[in-house]
Amino acid sequence: MNVKTLSLSLAIGIILLSVLVYRTTLAASTSNLTTLCVAEDCFYNYDFTSTSVSSTNVDWPVGLLFYGNADVNKVKNIYWGVTIFANPMYFYMNDGSGWIWDEDRGTKGVVFSSYLNSWVYLHMRVYAPNPPDYAYNSYWGKYVLATAHYDQYPLETWSGYSEYAEKDLASIASNKGYATFQDWAYFYNTEPYRVEGNHIWLNNGYATAIYVP
Repeated sequence: MNVKTLSLSLAIGIILLSVLVYRTTLAASTSNLTTLCVAEDCFYNYDFTSTSVSSTNVDWPVGLLFYGNADVNKVKNIYWGVTIFANPMYFYMNDGSGWIWDEDRGTKGVVFSSYLNSWVYLHMRVYAPNPPDYAYNSYWGKYVLATAHYDQYPLETWSGYSEYAEKDLASIASNKGYATFQDWAYFYNTEPYRVEGNHIWLNNGYATAIYVP
């Protein structure tokens, strides 16, 4: 599936407009918060709105793994590069040397969602120990983990639909020649459709894996 995107100049102009609108980021809640472990590495299956691990302090479910020879900036450059037009969120992980927090604003662009039949911001935050801006184990090689969601366009009055955002990000990567495996592994973070404040939950619990050479 092709994902339509706005021209860079128009997208930047609209993102700048959205920055003028103050929007408080509210923590959301889940009953599915847990740790997942592969080899010596462990991580939580959601990111957080602050450096506090709590089921009432989550932002979005982890839904993407970029593996092989990935790092944070290499992955962001598959999409729109580094964004400053977003609030930072936080991720707690252990790359075999102890638990650490990572902070990220993400990568963000304007796309047409065929699922909602409207333009949206497509926003992904990418996490790894920094330095070196990637994690490593013998199964996944150099890897990063990511959360994804839509933001309402252009004023960001709501955020959500992680499942649709994940599929759009996978489609963009696939169209650029990256090997993409949708619904690759279960991350235990299923979220049926529900509205919680300005959060709109929707996630099937299965993560997409994308190989980065």
